[in-house]
Amino acid sequence: MTVTPGGCRDLRPYMNDPKVMEAFGKLISGKSGYKPVIERRVEPVICPNCKLNLTGDEKFCPECGTKIEKKQEENPC
Repeated sequence: MTVTPGGCRDLRPYMNDPKVMEAFGKLISGKSGYKPVIERRVEPVICPNCKLNLTGDEKFCPECGTKIEKKQEENPC
């Protein structure tokens, strides 16, 4: 298990494991067989120059040509 510099454990590799989902569902509902729905936050990608909403796959804005910098994932810990 990976430990971040802040001492937190990185559990993202186990996020989609069916056993983890089952244990999490039982923990939340108190019943086995409960399927939790885990929402993943998606930040909108907007061109800093012309404010066009982008899909997130672009390297350059199709409207004005500005290079799109991808935000680095912040460590939640």
